[in-house]
Amino acid sequence: MNKKILKNNISIILVEPQLGENIGTTARAMLNFGFKKLVLINPRDDWPNEYAIKAAAGANEVIENASIFSNLEESLKDFNYTFSTTIRPRDMVKPVYGLEKMSKKVEEKLKKNDKIAIIFGREKSGLTNHQISLTDAIIEIPTNKSFSSLNLAQAVILIVSELNRLTVSYSKEDLPIPDSYPVKKGDLISFFNHLERALDESGFLKPIEKKPTMMMNIRNMFNRAN
Repeated sequence: MNKKILKNNISIILVEPQLGENIGTTARAMLNFGFKKLVLINPRDDWPNEYAIKAAAGANEVIENASIFSNLEESLKDFNYTFSTTIRPRDMVKPVYGLEKMSKKVEEKLKKNDKIAIIFGREKSGLTNHQISLTDAIIEIPTNKSFSSLNLAQAVILIVSELNRLTVSYSKEDLPIPDSYPVKKGDLISFFNHLERALDESGFLKPIEKKPTMMMNIRNMFNRAN
């Protein structure tokens, strides 16, 4: 999937955010993973907000291009599919997704070039039932049931990080360490010979009858290191 299309078609909506710092750290979390579309619904403090700019730590393009609306209904008019985020049980019939299934649903919608919004509520009280009723599905982050208090930026970064997996592999097992390269066998054999001499001189390879087995194990250890 085209990374640019994916990220341009996804917006993060903050409903009535109370602190400029939380908007700034949200912008920073978004740009960490290449997401730039931020929508603010009736922010409590004046906008633009100097505290948001400071907390964004350089994610100014997200802050400067944020869209501002007075209510959620108006902000949703151009979206095809919307998620609300909540941890509290709601008395309504609506699909509920964990992060992995949410990502698969987003992928399905993006293949149709749909525009998607992920909506977060106020820091203290979250979204109202009315606001959630405007959305297509709910995202639940499986936090500790006895302590489920995520701040706004933490919740956002978990979701954008999961969505980032649609275009970026998080597996590093097949990648070389930066600035490293596979050794040539001739160099490796020279290293083994030098190592054996050094171990002999230090008295490590004793008793002598175990020396062949010890050196065989040492050579195999380095060969396994790839």
